[in-house]
Amino acid sequence: MKQSANKTFQCQAFVNLVHDTPGITPQEEMEIINCFKPLSLRNKEFFLKEGEICKRIAYVCRGCLCYFRLFENGKKSVIQFAFEDWWVGDLESFLNNKPSANFWQSLENSELIYISSNDFEKLMNTSRAFQSVFITKTRTAYIKSLERSAKDKSQSGKERYLRMINDHPQIINRVPHYDVAAYLGITPESLSRIRHKLATRQR
Repeated sequence: MKQSANKTFQCQAFVNLVHDTPGITPQEEMEIINCFKPLSLRNKEFFLKEGEICKRIAYVCRGCLCYFRLFENGKKSVIQFAFEDWWVGDLESFLNNKPSANFWQSLENSELIYISSNDFEKLMNTSRAFQSVFITKTRTAYIKSLERSAKDKSQSGKERYLRMINDHPQIINRVPHYDVAAYLGITPESLSRIRHKLATRQR
């Protein structure tokens, strides 16, 4: 993990997101953007590990990350994936200054921009535009997470797979098979059978 040596690096998607916030002033726009620093992660590198206190929140400019938990038996439970235009971090750990129970790991060489807890708190207290940028996306992600959790309890593995590729088709090409299975709550063997049956029907 390293801060990018390119000080002029800008995440254009984030710049556009901030710029398009209703009511934002040019000064406020620059204050928000200047609080973020670039960060490069190599494939399989961690943004956050279990037991660490999350001291920063990041926005994904390029790449893919996996948010997961490891149980005592070694089983991996994938909570979500984050692609471009997603936030990453453990909000419970970040906001309450407590050790995280989860991991954030890069699944590709990734480029992020992050904000420290001090700068985050400052902006949340002084900038309505930043509140809008962060809270709107966080609320949307939270609602989708609740919807997914509710559907997962009533759907079969096949139904969860079909919903996943409809909602997030990029997962299939960018996420390892075993992580997709852990996300769906099924074994890699079951995932292979589901994909094989679907492929056979489409021939």
